[in-house]
Amino acid sequence: MALKQDTFSISAAAKTHIVSYSADLTSPVFQNTTERAAKMATYYLPTISFFAGGNITQLSDPLRYVPLISGPLDRLKGLPEVRGHRVGAVGENSAIIWLSLQIDGIEISNVYFFRRTDNGADGFEGGIFDGEMWLLKQLGNK
Repeated sequence: MALKQDTFSISAAAKTHIVSYSADLTSPVFQNTTERAAKMATYYLPTISFFAGGNITQLSDPLRYVPLISGPLDRLKGLPEVRGHRVGAVGENSAIIWLSLQIDGIEISNVYFFRRTDNGADGFEGGIFDGEMWLLKQLGNK
């Protein structure tokens, strides 16, 4: 018999997180991509792992998140449009979030790993960003 876990709280937290993240990602209030990236970096936990282009990268320095986020944003023409999201609880303290975006007429999706830590903090602890890498390759071929 499997241990029953209460996943309502983590699902609600993950949904709130991705809605807020999406609003900031698509908001026109930021003056430049560095400002936007600085805001987006606040959605991540202090240590993250992400997968892109077949490589795993682990970071434990939130100061490095801004250049990683602003680089791809610099290459986009305009703001992405959020096409939808889906949240799936994995356990009481973790969830997976799928986010679909449309950018320059191309639809992509990324997967985010959402976690609540022992100290009560929550946020993205990483993700799979192959959709973003694919998009950047497509835009580079235009």
